[in-house]
Amino acid sequence: MKFGRILLWIVRPLFYLLFPYKIKGIENIPNDRQPLILCSNHISYLDPVFLLMGFKRRSIYFMAKAELFKNPVAAWFLSKLFGAFPVNRGKGDTGSIDTAERLVREGKLMGIFPEGTRSKDGTLGRAKSGAALIVSRTGASVLPAAIKTKSQRVRPFQKTCVFIGKPMTPAQFHLDGENPDLRHASRLIMESIAALMEENS
Repeated sequence: MKFGRILLWIVRPLFYLLFPYKIKGIENIPNDRQPLILCSNHISYLDPVFLLMGFKRRSIYFMAKAELFKNPVAAWFLSKLFGAFPVNRGKGDTGSIDTAERLVREGKLMGIFPEGTRSKDGTLGRAKSGAALIVSRTGASVLPAAIKTKSQRVRPFQKTCVFIGKPMTPAQFHLDGENPDLRHASRLIMESIAALMEENS
C-alpha cells in the first residue's frame, strides 16, 4: 500500500493535467483513527483515484468486484495502489465483509461505493446493504462523498469535483438491536450523498 501511495503522488501532476479535479470539504475528514467508512457515488473507474487525492494522509482500502482480479497484473495493481480486495457481488460474499470489518476495526479507512456498480448517467441508484452491515458490526461513522462533473461522465480535460460531507455517527442509523434495519441505514447513506450533490449543483 505504501508503494501505491508513492506511485500515486509521482503520477499526480500528469493525472491532474489529463483529469483536472477539485476537492471540497477536506476539513470534514477526521484526523483521528476512529472507525470510518467512506461512501461515495460511482460514475467512473477513476473514482477511487479522485478520492485518494483528497486523503493525503490516509490510505483508503476499497472493495472491488471480483472480475477485476482475474488478471494477475490488474490484481497486483489494484491491491498495491488501492488496497483493494475482491467481492463477489450478489452472492452473499461474507468473506469480503469480514475483511472490511477487520480493516475498519484496525483503524483503516474503508472505501465503499454503496450502489455496487457505476452509474451510466450519473443518477444515484439504490444502495446495497454492505456499508450499513459493516457500520452495524463495527460502530463506524460514515463519511459521505459525492463525485460530480458537468456531464456526469469523467472525461479528459473536464474538471471533476469531489465533495466531502460531514461524518455521520452510528447513532444516526439506529442499527442497535438484534434486527438492525439495514435498508433504512442504506437509504440514509444515499440521501446524504444526494444532499451533497444537490448542495453543489
